[in-house]
Amino acid sequence: MKKYILILFTVLATTFMSCDEELQIFPTDQAASEVAFRGEGDFTNALRGMYRRMLGGTYYGGELQGYDVMTDNLIISPEGRTSQQFRHDWAYDQNTGSAGFLAQTFAVVNAANFIIENIDVLDDGDFKNNVLGQALTGRALAHFDAVRYFAKIPTQSSDAGSSLALPYITDTEINNLPSRITVAEYYGNLINDLTTAANLIGSSNGVYQMNKDATNGLLAKVYLHMGEWQKAIDAANLVTTPISDRSSFTGIWNDSDSPGIIFKLRNDNNLQEGVGIPYNQTAGGVKDEYVPDYEFYQMFDATDIRLSAYIRTGEFAGNMYNHIVKWYSSVSTSFLGTVDAKVLRASEVMLTKAEALSELNQDDAARAALDAVRSNRYSGFVTGVEVGSALKDAIAKERRIELAFEGTRFSDIKRYGIDCQRSSFGHFADGTGLPAVFKLLPASDTRFQLPIPIGEINLNPNIVQNPGYGSE
Repeated sequence: MKKYILILFTVLATTFMSCDEELQIFPTDQAASEVAFRGEGDFTNALRGMYRRMLGGTYYGGELQGYDVMTDNLIISPEGRTSQQFRHDWAYDQNTGSAGFLAQTFAVVNAANFIIENIDVLDDGDFKNNVLGQALTGRALAHFDAVRYFAKIPTQSSDAGSSLALPYITDTEINNLPSRITVAEYYGNLINDLTTAANLIGSSNGVYQMNKDATNGLLAKVYLHMGEWQKAIDAANLVTTPISDRSSFTGIWNDSDSPGIIFKLRNDNNLQEGVGIPYNQTAGGVKDEYVPDYEFYQMFDATDIRLSAYIRTGEFAGNMYNHIVKWYSSVSTSFLGTVDAKVLRASEVMLTKAEALSELNQDDAARAALDAVRSNRYSGFVTGVEVGSALKDAIAKERRIELAFEGTRFSDIKRYGIDCQRSSFGHFADGTGLPAVFKLLPASDTRFQLPIPIGEINLNPNIVQNPGYGSE
């Protein structure tokens, strides 16, 4: 993606910037590598730069989490700024799509590639392996996040594997004009990066770095999207991070604790990335941009700790709303919406395992995996008895609730191959008010694949548009 590679090299210094360091510009030729990568500290700073790019406002700094606006989880609040309405209404096109998101994911890819290309500066050993493992996992994560929005998902339809994905970029050559490859080939590259990384990356990097659990957890997630059920189970079984219990769950979201977190991105008063901005602002109270679709809101049980952790019912301008507070505030920052971006948690991995087991008709094991999550969310929980399709439905429901407002629902609807159907309820807390104008996105609709930005197509003649947007 030539445009975004050029942008990256214009500001290459962020690859070598920690959260507290000044910008430092390096040239982009071979001499730059010799200057930039001389020792372990340079690679540590390069990894910090890769993670910082992940937290960009058009990636995990808010936009990705906000992609739930395209789903049945949310409806727009007319009292807000009507931000992202073009996404909520599925009215995006090649001129008003997600160019910033695509650019930011590939900026992460190129930051990772620059590390990988220079890795042999380091002596062989654990440090080198750990750096390479983190860079490979970061490259895979960014590629995966991009492709699940801009291309079909392998389980989405019978023709998904042979349809076009995106280019899979493995070098920093700015003059390349890569072409889109098939979904099957692209996912094969994801698996190759992650399986290689799993044998290299460290186990004790902490939650603010990629680690062995993060690599295996992401691997399980990719296999789930591929419909490789047993491989998803095997990868999930390698994850050792325990699921957060009910009593500590709220601490995840206000950053007072990190129970059950496998990988997250540090946010602070200096960075001020507004992870919570897609959902609400403050203006004499909580002013909502989007609220839960009332039908979805009713899925939350009164004994579910996620209800109070994710949603707070309160008044604004004389009306009652169900405010989304999942990303609202942090004990470590003074700016509302400036919270750590939680990328992967143990509960998601366990639900991945549960779904894969259910697809293999291993109902008892699938229910046990599901209950490992449910028992830590509901007070007085009693073990379930679901089997067959009822069990699959129960797993899908828990996944939808657990991962609500994290930007996962849209790709889940895609991989299930189902319609996106909003209710006829309105935006007020009791379901009255104004309902969504656009309620149905059929499973076969081409808008499940976001349009390739026109700027990319203009700069790279090898990039073709997705069906339904013209210039295919």
